[in-house]
Formats: sequence, C-alpha cells, structure tokens
Amino acid sequence: MSETSTARTARSRDAILRAAIDLCVDQGYSAVTIEAIAARARVGKPTVYRWWRSKNAVLLDALLEMWAAPIVPLPESDDVAGDLRTWLHRLADTFNDPRLRAVITGVIGAAQHDPQLKNAIRERIHTPLRSGNQSRIVAAQRAGLLPEIDPELLEDSLVAPLWYRMLVSGAPLDHEYADAILANVLRN
Repeated sequence: MSETSTARTARSRDAILRAAIDLCVDQGYSAVTIEAIAARARVGKPTVYRWWRSKNAVLLDALLEMWAAPIVPLPESDDVAGDLRTWLHRLADTFNDPRLRAVITGVIGAAQHDPQLKNAIRERIHTPLRSGNQSRIVAAQRAGLLPEIDPELLEDSLVAPLWYRMLVSGAPLDHEYADAILANVLRN
C-alpha cells in the first residue's frame, strides 16, 4: 500500500469513528446505523464493513481509542493512594463527559443483548486493563500500601459505585464522591 493510500485509509477510518461518535451523541445509540455512519463520514458502506461487522463494533473501537487506552489504566507513581485518586477522578470526569457517556452507555447497553460485543468488551478492554491494574494493586498490597483484600474486589469496590451512578441512579458523580469511595475502601 502506498503512503498516500495508507494516509487515505487512516483518514477514512478516523472519519468513520468520529462520525459514529457524533451520531451517537446527536441522535442516541439506538439511532446509529452503518448507513448513517457511512453518510456522515463520506465513505461508502463497503468501506465501513471492510473494518467492522456492525455499528456495535465501530463504536467499541471508538470507545477503545477515545477512552479505554488513555484513561482507564491505573497511573503508576510512588504514591498509590494519589494514583488511585487520580484514576477515580479521571473515571468520574469521563463518565460526566457527554460524548464519552453516550458511547459508553450505548456500548454497555448493547452488550447486554449482543454476546459477541460482550465478549469483545471483556477481551479487548476489561481483561487487559484489569490485568495491568491488578499487578499494580498486588504490588501495593505487598508493600503494605493497600488493604489485604482480594485485588479484584478492591478494584470493583472502587469503580462499581461510579458505574452505578452513571448507569442507574443518576446521582451526582464528582471528585468529592470519588474521594469518598477511595477513603472508604482504604479504611478497610
């Protein structure tokens, strides 16, 4: 593939991902279609289908690029409590961002009825990110910096309240709430 062709391919892919996100924000997840994505991205439907089998797959890739890779991994410094605080603040900010929230809630909702999407989320987001976070948590536990509870339970205890507020209760999701979660978990 020539450099020009490679650049055009990258531009098309980026345009498709942007179009899918914009449509999700503007019209809601259920209104997004491959046809609408292709039209907004100014590409043909075959171009979209060349890379993705469905709108769910397109939006999952959009989610990976705009959220999971840059935001979800637990930061690493010498201050594990500070890293957890930063991490929870980033998650709260993400869940409050209207663009990210629309895609996240749409993908998570769709996954409840699409086993392939659910497996893709687990394999491409949850498992790799959790693995990295678990390594960090276990190391901090060994150093006596975190409570000696199951590392998965510790991570779940930190993030589950944020997910609950975003997906179910609609209660305010801010840094103060994230700090309260962290203080409660670290007290145990």
